[in-house]
Amino acid sequence: MRKINFNVLVCVFFLAFIPGAKAGTATNEWFSLFGVPLPAGNMAGKDGLVHRIETPILRVTRSAAMKPGGTVLLFPGGGYQVLDLVNEGQRTAQKLNDFGFDVVLLEYQIASGPKTRDCALTNALDAWRFLKAHPDILGIHSQRSVVMGYSAGGHLAARMVQAISDSAETQPDDLVLVYPAYLDETADLLRKIQPPAHPASRLFVIMTTNDRPAWITGAHEYVNSWLKAGGYAVFQSFADGSHGFGMAPDLKGDLAQWPQVLNYFLEKGPAPGVGPFNTVLPWFVGHEQDRKASFQKHAPDDQGAIVFLGDSITEKWDVSAAFPKLKVANRGIAGDTTRGMLARLDDSVLNLHPKAVVFLGGINDLSCQPRGTPETIAANLNAILLQIHKTAPATPVLILETLPSKGAPATTVQAVNAAVKKGVADFLNAS
Repeated sequence: MRKINFNVLVCVFFLAFIPGAKAGTATNEWFSLFGVPLPAGNMAGKDGLVHRIETPILRVTRSAAMKPGGTVLLFPGGGYQVLDLVNEGQRTAQKLNDFGFDVVLLEYQIASGPKTRDCALTNALDAWRFLKAHPDILGIHSQRSVVMGYSAGGHLAARMVQAISDSAETQPDDLVLVYPAYLDETADLLRKIQPPAHPASRLFVIMTTNDRPAWITGAHEYVNSWLKAGGYAVFQSFADGSHGFGMAPDLKGDLAQWPQVLNYFLEKGPAPGVGPFNTVLPWFVGHEQDRKASFQKHAPDDQGAIVFLGDSITEKWDVSAAFPKLKVANRGIAGDTTRGMLARLDDSVLNLHPKAVVFLGGINDLSCQPRGTPETIAANLNAILLQIHKTAPATPVLILETLPSKGAPATTVQAVNAAVKKGVADFLNAS
């Protein structure tokens, strides 16, 4: 149970007696950067923008989810001259609350002259250190931390993570940059903003194809640098829309699905395994949801079946026609990776108490970000075998070789199969 400071409790208590107040409605609470409760935050104009902030403020909104995911430190954008407290602020906070995250929105200093960016960075570092040290004062969940920024706020988030990495402080679990600006800027021919030398956070960058070309290039190079440093990073590009879409309620095309893509990335954070998760695309997110709904619907009838676990090759395989005399269940999802299969093993396969399991996968791992390797594929399969062995040790498992594909060199596929064979041998010897 979360602890909330006494002043906040008093506010909540008296709210119940205010005429017109509704129990359960979302409310904001404001604090200084050092936890002193404040009566209100900075006021936005009719355009939804704040045009000047000299005193930074934390705006806290909490999720009502039964199983909260943690807390997001949110930086809206606005070119360090204004702050978008609507689409990139309050609407984003509400969506993240719906996803199960508490939100601490930083109203950082803007329009403060030549030192504005440095002032904003100081604000961000103070906010990060306070919410990490005193989640009880803010009344937030602390089991998982996410830093998210839009545009200039994305630049600020990347800069903050670089600063805390340089000081050997703990990095957030996830870093989410939505159309980040200024990552293309250089000093002495080097990028001003660099990933940590040892990235511990998972990085997720979202852009549209018709954003400013230099900012797209800067974001791409930031992601590539993150990957080269050994971190986990995903770059997701949308064809529709332009810079500044935020959480506007009237988004069109694929961009209308970007909140669900964001939620997909966030909810995969605690999942087990190594290497890439499933392809982060609007199509895949909806397709996976549809497949899982179908799995749940047919679970009662599929009890005790031979279960086929895999990706598109399995999904498109009519196993009932191929094995008419056997009770079979198809649990393939097109686009899935071995890490995705491990994450859904309990509710896709083991919940059926299978008579046997047939596994075929790994090819998608080789084309996703961060790119999977023979070793990560073998490690995930080893984890799948271990989980099956712990749950139902007498269950036979048939592992099919990863098939060749245009998306991966034949030598890589051969290396995958060799690593899997070695991993299976090691598992059998350990068992």
